Amino acid sequence: MGSRSQRTGTPARPRHVSRRQAAQAREELAADGLSHHERRALHTVLRSRAATERDRRRQLTHLVITVTGAAIVMVIVALSFGLIPAIAAANGGGATGSFVVMSQVCSTKTGCQWVGTFKSADGESFTGLAYGGVLPAGDGPGSIIPARYPRGSEQVYALRGSHTWVYDLIITLVVGTAAGAALWISPLGERSRHHSRYREDSACT
Repeated sequence: MGSRSQRTGTPARPRHVSRRQAAQAREELAADGLSHHERRALHTVLRSRAATERDRRRQLTHLVITVTGAAIVMVIVALSFGLIPAIAAANGGGATGSFVVMSQVCSTKTGCQWVGTFKSADGESFTGLAYGGVLPAGDGPGSIIPARYPRGSEQVYALRGSHTWVYDLIITLVVGTAAGAALWISPLGERSRHHSRYREDSACT
């Protein structure tokens, strides 16, 4: 059984048309003395080039949506897990002082963390803060340990050598990558692509 283009007598569309071929087709269309069949063939070339350009724009749009969506998700996760304060603390930022361990609190968002009160070297006190990371061996409720507190954060960190930011960064990258993959395999742009192909096929019949 012949193809649809063969049954209707429409010239088969080239798989790939370069800009140079499209420009040449426009020049030939501007000339006189072409038969109806030749004009139809040249119009087919131009339609193929237009379809290629639309597909490239659609793919670029899809890529931009994927990258932007993944970046937004990573920002949200980073803010949620306190990645920025954790990095600041690891680089020596924030007030220094002592953390009084009170109790352990567990949640579905952050897991189990030790909560207590931070007392800065300047005498300020901040209650209800969580300790980012693992307590030193042997410490627990009632322990007083050196800590660093980035202003505005919900957590305090080890005074030196805090690696909490590494785990937060890994989680941020994993979640962002998963979101980007979901966006990439999603059918974004499929409807407009099929609609444009329908218009092209209708125009050829």
